[in-house]
Amino acid sequence: MTPSSSTPSAHPAATPGVERPLDPRIARSRRAVGNALMELLADGRPYTDLTVSEIAACAGLTRKTFYAHFGSIDAVVRDLAMDLFTSTLLAVGDDAFILPLAESGLGDALFGQLHEHLDVLEPLATLCPTALFLEPAREAVQTILFGRILAINDLGPISDFDRDYLAHLASSTLHGAITAWASRGFKDSPEEVAAFALELMAPVSDRIFEAASQAARHHRAGIESQS
Repeated sequence: MTPSSSTPSAHPAATPGVERPLDPRIARSRRAVGNALMELLADGRPYTDLTVSEIAACAGLTRKTFYAHFGSIDAVVRDLAMDLFTSTLLAVGDDAFILPLAESGLGDALFGQLHEHLDVLEPLATLCPTALFLEPAREAVQTILFGRILAINDLGPISDFDRDYLAHLASSTLHGAITAWASRGFKDSPEEVAAFALELMAPVSDRIFEAASQAARHHRAGIESQS
């Protein structure tokens, strides 16, 4: 396994919800820590047995340098997961976000991108605590996925209630699909997995975004009638 070949890189700066690129030296150190964690998991080390000292040593760094970048091993996992979801969502073309989602290519594009990072995806989803995978997934859904859907379709905002419940549902569905995919040895095609996940998610998602679309149209119509 060579995590450095597919571990997602630093976040682009111009996307809402995405941090500015890191200083190259900091990015190298953080990447080395992430790669070391992936290597130790690939070697069969249980996540709960890992220590900061062995991760730092595997990365060629000191404990002090580790703690300069991460407060804990859990923080490393969250960072890897957030990088994975960010790079995946940003790699999908705008056309895939055009509503309705049930008829879009979003699922195929999303799982196709994830399939390119299986050496990072599999250990994150199956060997690390579920919460450390779900939290970044939920954040990426709320900030990047929803942000791109609303912007590309020129929609108004969705309610806090809809956003929160839909983000939790979407991230849980994503995690369930990925863990099932992994349990089957990733033998199913990304398109098959995407079709199953979208069948669960698309109806409620399209209902919520259609309501936002209607609200945006009414808002524009009101502005035009006043001009």
